[in-house]
Amino acid sequence: MSADIIIKQAELSDLDELHYIECLAFPPEKAASKEAFEYRLTHFPQWFFKAEIAGQIVGLIDGSRSKKPYITDDLYEQDGGFDDRGENLLIYGLAVHPDFRHKKIAHRLMTHILSSARSAGVNHVSLTCKESLIGFYESMGYTNHGISESVKGNVVSYDMEIYFDK
Repeated sequence: MSADIIIKQAELSDLDELHYIECLAFPPEKAASKEAFEYRLTHFPQWFFKAEIAGQIVGLIDGSRSKKPYITDDLYEQDGGFDDRGENLLIYGLAVHPDFRHKKIAHRLMTHILSSARSAGVNHVSLTCKESLIGFYESMGYTNHGISESVKGNVVSYDMEIYFDK
């Protein structure tokens, strides 16, 4: 099935579908707002990707470059600390429609953004995740940096990071 998955840059015209998937994947207190997605798609679309199967959007991953090494709660809003000269890529979200999970879509999205980061000269990528997803991210090469400062949604999150060889 993974051969049918197409990963490409998301567009502003995808906003409603992308936000719908975000809301299916995250509880309301953790999901990004539609306004935050619109801002990201408008100001740093180069770090917002979608997965499609047969023309249907089934997943997304988004982030931005930053001088900050880890996500803090203030970064989830609007510009997210975006700085295209930043040496870090912060991944804000990875979401797959529930009907399409367990088809390697999340893996493909993550592989794509990591490849894009490496090509752009980024050496450090970080994200936050709940404890149950630590194993998934470790399988992608991330290491657990410990409990995150981010408390968005009143959930304990963990900072996961990956460094590329220089």
